[in-house]
Amino acid sequence: MTEFKKTLSDLQNDTVKVMQCLSKLLMSESNSGTVVEKKIDDYLCELEGLCIKSRGTLDRFRTSGIVSEKYIYDKTVTDICGDIDVTYNGWLHITLNTLLPSCKYKTSNYIGDTIDRLIKSYDGELPYFENAFLAIVEYANHKNHNALDNDNKGWKMIPNVLKGRVISDDSQFVLSIGLFARLSEDMRCEIYVLPPEDGNIFMDLLATDTL
Repeated sequence: MTEFKKTLSDLQNDTVKVMQCLSKLLMSESNSGTVVEKKIDDYLCELEGLCIKSRGTLDRFRTSGIVSEKYIYDKTVTDICGDIDVTYNGWLHITLNTLLPSCKYKTSNYIGDTIDRLIKSYDGELPYFENAFLAIVEYANHKNHNALDNDNKGWKMIPNVLKGRVISDDSQFVLSIGLFARLSEDMRCEIYVLPPEDGNIFMDLLATDTL
């Protein structure tokens, strides 16, 4: 069996696990409660894990130098996942076109993997902070949120993927973290990394909705 077919076979087995989790969810007697919530997290974790594994294992089989029309179209997936830029005052700004996942029972590294790919795709110079303030702002409403409680939000993979690339470390003496929310019909997550001394500027902009 060729390496490519073996990779596809492994992904097929993982896809079966995803479908098994989905089947368990379909067979649930109710659509609420702790048991159902756990089954939802099981399904999402397996599905997101399969997405990450597929990204990593299949990319190496692409033929370099040959770009089809379909591949050009598929490049727009970056716009679907998010965007990255550096603001005029030197802050790193990442937009994710999704909300932070719920991590009450399980969490995957889908958000971390997406940010990693956005960072790798950036063709400019990224800022680097010996000390930093990480601000995460979710734009959602009471219906389209993934988790209301801050301790159930999957944000911990964000500093992990930034460490050594944008921030020197993610210890409490190096990195300060703020988790914020704004009511909005335009669901998204905005991530900012800035010097700690710019924190008051950020808070003023956030308070006046001028970020």
